[in-house]
Amino acid sequence: MFHHFRYEAEYYPTLSRLPLDVRMKLDVTGLKISLDDWLSFSFAERTVLCHLPCASDEEKSAFRAYLDFLSLKYRGAPVAVTETIDRSLWERSRVPAPVREKSAASGVVITTDEWLGWQSHQRYALYKTAVSKSQPEAFADVLDELRELRKLATGS
Repeated sequence: MFHHFRYEAEYYPTLSRLPLDVRMKLDVTGLKISLDDWLSFSFAERTVLCHLPCASDEEKSAFRAYLDFLSLKYRGAPVAVTETIDRSLWERSRVPAPVREKSAASGVVITTDEWLGWQSHQRYALYKTAVSKSQPEAFADVLDELRELRKLATGS
């Protein structure tokens, strides 16, 4: 499944940037690609990477193999390997410190109930944007979107 976030909407038609959903897959598989690497892949290949599942060990293995194939095809080298990011950073039952601090700085602290009400990919998006140095404004955009979605879902 490919999870979309409103703040990235302008990039989806051409996939000219790595979507957060793909960044999560890279983080949990321990792979690293640059924007140049990403753009060297065809649009169809980028689309496949967006839609490949990456939850089970078998799915992660398939994702790694496909990305390695693309890297060899277009860059002439295997895909770069890095440390995996532990899902527990955003799967905990308490709000991670970077998310808590970033939300406090924005004026409205994320509560534990709020945190637990969001799905894993949504918590990842908040965590990743909270620690991002390249797009600090993305955190507020993601948080606003998730709070709006929650309001719609609960009718409050």
